[in-house]
Amino acid sequence: MLALVFADTPKGVSEKMVKKAGRLTEKEFKELVKKGYLEPIEGRTKIVKKYRTSESGRVYCMENVWSLPVLKYTRLKEAEQLSPERFFETLRLKYNDLVKASPIAPYVKIADLRIKVSGELNITDDEFNRMIIELNSSNPYAVQLHAGSGESDNGLKTARGVYHYAIIK
Repeated sequence: MLALVFADTPKGVSEKMVKKAGRLTEKEFKELVKKGYLEPIEGRTKIVKKYRTSESGRVYCMENVWSLPVLKYTRLKEAEQLSPERFFETLRLKYNDLVKASPIAPYVKIADLRIKVSGELNITDDEFNRMIIELNSSNPYAVQLHAGSGESDNGLKTARGVYHYAIIK
């Protein structure tokens, strides 16, 4: 497929370059030509010197693009994008685990919550901060943020100040 992408140019490319770009053997190259995925371009002398991707070759590439390992991984990650519901459910579960050992229950340190949730969901601290602020804005009853005291770099910085504790319902 890489050879077809490489040869997708109006002027075409030489047989040697197509083989090199796609790491094709002679047999594989001839198969692409036979199937009509590569079309020969006639030069002034009517001798085929270059090839380009045909329309059927483009269609083949578009139909099979998701079978490439890198694109499969990308598609999988896009499908796994973190929904607010999944984030909230994980947040609530980790809160319930932490509140049992919290000396100031029902408050839990946001820094501890961030470590647990970020580790579970494999997200960055910034992503955690963004999502918990969004949840607090959309449902302040379910996600309650409290200032308290603590180191400012461990807290949750918002437009309204720095929060250090949370209650999740």
